[in-house]
Amino acid sequence: MQSCLGIYIEQNLIKYAKVVKEKENIKVEAFGTKFYEDLKTAIDQIVDETNSTKLPISINISEEQYDYFEVFSLLNKQALKKSIDIEFELACEEKGIDKNSMEKRYMFVLNPENTEKMKAINVSVKKDILENEKELFEKYNLVSIQPLSTSITNLLKLNSSKTELIVNMEEKTYLTFIRNGQIDQIEKLETSIVEALEEITKRENSKNKAYEILKNITISAQEFTPLEEETEYMEYVVPVLFKMLNEIKTKIAEYGYPINKIYFTGTGVTINNVDMYFQDRLNDIGCEILKPTFAEAQSLKIGIKDYIEVNSAISMALNGLGIGTTNELNFEAKENKMNIADFSVANIGKGKIPKISKIKSLKESSKEKLSPFEKLIIRLIALCAIFIICYSVISGQIMNSMNTRYASAEEKIKETTNSIEEMKNNTEAIDYLTKEYKSMTARLNNEDLDEEDAVFRERELPNFLTKIATTIPTEVRLVSLENTEDRHIVIQARSLKYQQLGYFKTILEVNNILKNVSSSTGVKYHDEEENQDYILITIEGDLV
Repeated sequence: MQSCLGIYIEQNLIKYAKVVKEKENIKVEAFGTKFYEDLKTAIDQIVDETNSTKLPISINISEEQYDYFEVFSLLNKQALKKSIDIEFELACEEKGIDKNSMEKRYMFVLNPENTEKMKAINVSVKKDILENEKELFEKYNLVSIQPLSTSITNLLKLNSSKTELIVNMEEKTYLTFIRNGQIDQIEKLETSIVEALEEITKRENSKNKAYEILKNITISAQEFTPLEEETEYMEYVVPVLFKMLNEIKTKIAEYGYPINKIYFTGTGVTINNVDMYFQDRLNDIGCEILKPTFAEAQSLKIGIKDYIEVNSAISMALNGLGIGTTNELNFEAKENKMNIADFSVANIGKGKIPKISKIKSLKESSKEKLSPFEKLIIRLIALCAIFIICYSVISGQIMNSMNTRYASAEEKIKETTNSIEEMKNNTEAIDYLTKEYKSMTARLNNEDLDEEDAVFRERELPNFLTKIATTIPTEVRLVSLENTEDRHIVIQARSLKYQQLGYFKTILEVNNILKNVSSSTGVKYHDEEENQDYILITIEGDLV
């Protein structure tokens, strides 16, 4: 029976899980979360409480950086290592980083479309950060330090025929793209669920209480209709999820391959129905909470949500047990463990991820000695083969790029032609209305404004009002709108629900209608005429 304590550490919070493997069965013996002020003390407490003093311990690495290098799949182990070292040195020079201050590990991704090349995912971290993490566990049996964004795939049975995405909503939000059963790309989002947690903490003056409040918030799929006692916190949660949704859509579009399913994990999934929130806004992609595969196969005495809360720690523990496909990224190991001994690209694209097969040289495969002339001929043949391969690859890439750009240009021309035709049909009406509008503006302003103020009143203010009218949520009403000074705008708005006012504020910011947006705390008041309670807030910002 094997055991390992997995620990995931972020700022002020630790998640831990003690995982036991007996033959093919896996179970979690102990788990939990702990907020801390002194990290070393908190670690000692967790190790003591879980009786893990002598057990293997596996943790996450922090502040890691990701780079992607393209290499030839037919190179031997030494050539691959040298190629990656050169690429990493160039990448460090571009970033202005001393490569000697960095520690790196890498893994390979096979390319079904081009069997002659593969992608190396290079993960690097500053050596001083790595040493500080190791010092925290110097008296324990630390066996694994790996990135969470790759380790989280340990919980999922990878599907070689689909393209999947894991959204890990921890202190930092990472997207792990999985294609052909392999980790293909890692992306980091700007938005984090910690933003909402920090706002709740400010109000409650307690991180533990804020975390519990977050876990008890429930989001309805179509309408934001939380329980009455949760309403005041939705104004912090909904804008964060809305920003995260837009960033996910952008990253998926940039990735370029259609996504079949999205799995959500991390602190963010403690919000009830968060997967339904994303499902209703990503209609073509299946969305669900990431559940450990071993948990689905067992009859659990505790709720699955309790396991999901510590997914990150469980994935770390599985690393320590040698379960998973990313052990070459272990920063506790002395050197990068490349599985080059079995590399073969012959079966790529046939539904299985091929194993790596050893490539023997001509000298190793022949028992006879070669004459100098034969050696020369072999070298010339090899050079010609390499030239032909490189020429074919480059030519193919250029042709594909040209065809793609030509098709894109044709589409743009077609769109432009249609737009020109539409504009021609409306030109006369627009010219007439423009003249009338200028005439009325001049009369209203007595034509005594300077040019800058005239442009501001004639164009920018009407444009701003039009944007407000077309984007304001249906449940929000404007009480007043003032241009107090220069380009500063003060808006008073009311609504029956906190979240609609938060949603309105987010629209003003995300759609670049206003900049430097701020808002007051909502105030409840009773409207005598309508006999209704409303929430009133003041939103301020500057015209973009």
